[in-house]
Amino acid sequence: MNAITKAAASAHSARPFYEEHDISDELKSVLEEEAKLLIGTRRRSTEDAFEEGERLERIATLLPEGTLEKWAVECCGYTARHVRTKRAVYRNLQAHKGILVALAVGPTVLGKMSAATPEQVEEIIGFASTHDRLRVQDVTAIIARSTSDMGETPTIDPYDAGGLDGLKAIIAIKVRDGMKAFEAHIAEILTHVAEALEKKNIVKTKLVKEVALTARLAHQELGSLAEFVAPHETAAYVIHPTPLPAGSRWAAVSASLYKMGSETTWPDKTELRTWLETEVVPTLTWATAKKSVPTDPDAPSPDVAVPEAAAVVAETSRAFEPVASAARSIENAVTSVAAAFGSDVDVSIPETTPEDTIPTVTETLAAPTKKLRRPTFMDAITPAAPPAAAV
Repeated sequence: MNAITKAAASAHSARPFYEEHDISDELKSVLEEEAKLLIGTRRRSTEDAFEEGERLERIATLLPEGTLEKWAVECCGYTARHVRTKRAVYRNLQAHKGILVALAVGPTVLGKMSAATPEQVEEIIGFASTHDRLRVQDVTAIIARSTSDMGETPTIDPYDAGGLDGLKAIIAIKVRDGMKAFEAHIAEILTHVAEALEKKNIVKTKLVKEVALTARLAHQELGSLAEFVAPHETAAYVIHPTPLPAGSRWAAVSASLYKMGSETTWPDKTELRTWLETEVVPTLTWATAKKSVPTDPDAPSPDVAVPEAAAVVAETSRAFEPVASAARSIENAVTSVAAAFGSDVDVSIPETTPEDTIPTVTETLAAPTKKLRRPTFMDAITPAAPPAAAV
């Protein structure tokens, strides 16, 4: 039986409900359309669970108080428990929707989480962020442990909790609050851009003043959330962020925000509108879309593939390379200084291949520490006599 057939059968069985509560024909028509949407819900994704709960909350405002569950039972074939659970998911977990969607937490697990306290939800999210998949039994165990510990031990500030569990807790806070801030700043930028595009003439200086600092902030927030840090390939004492994969959509988001951060990198006024319409708006809209990959409404949303842990390949971003073509190279400078003292210094840098990777922290710590050696040409320098004392 398809969704339309089920909806028609349910609407017929719900006739006594409409008559009992004196539901007008106009409202009845609206409720039957809502019933069709509820019956046709896939209920397979995290997003679906939140949408279903939000729809039930909205329908509750249309019906006489306290009658939603009865209506859902008679008109949609739901159970009262199902209705309560979906509404609880929307009410209690809405603030965490972004991270829960990103973690792809299943609807059944969400239902179990909806009964947790805010502190327990934070702990569950911290657990989920460090595991491949969150299961119902994991949520049950966390809630049970947390409940049994209540009253036995004082509440500990997450930033004072030690060990890996403490680190996981503050990572969960960072992801939750960091994503909210990033999304809010992108929305602010898009709002100003949309207002500028509505006008016939775009005042470039005004728009730059409105969005440049916010774009810089969003660029740093994205790097803080999505980039790693690693030693430089040829100078391990230099620690720098590893860029997002070249050519990826998120690398394009990072580049757009960086470009918007300074008026000197904005295009000329003649090209400004095209740049905003074809690059800035689509890229930033994609970055804050609710689905993992925006597609046509009828197209299935693909799963996000999370690769296994692997070494990070260092890639130098051309967009951030300093231009110093006229400056004398370090190799030439050192060589000329050494030649003045009659010494030769090998300053060649070993060649790297695309397969070279940044060592892990474990590998770096395991490697023997290299001691600094005195350059050979320093031995040829005769110390100067100390200056005579002033009389």
